[in-house]
Amino acid sequence: MNVVDILISIVVVTILVTIILAIVTYVAYKLRLSREPAHRDDDPDALRYFVRFDPPEDGRGGRPALERLDQDVADMEGHAAEA
Repeated sequence: MNVVDILISIVVVTILVTIILAIVTYVAYKLRLSREPAHRDDDPDALRYFVRFDPPEDGRGGRPALERLDQDVADMEGHAAEA
């Protein structure tokens, strides 16, 4: 065997291995799809893993903390404008 025959053998084996790996990967993908659990939620837009958090209202004025923070920032901006 000369060098050209060895290189041709390497290229052919590489192509065949690539095709075999592609087929195995495709079969594994299809098997994974068939094992996927059925969707239990009727609403496809529903959050599956995360739940929206609404901060609890506290005893000071009954407003959530974010609203109080917005008001405090607005008050500070008002004081800064007066100075």
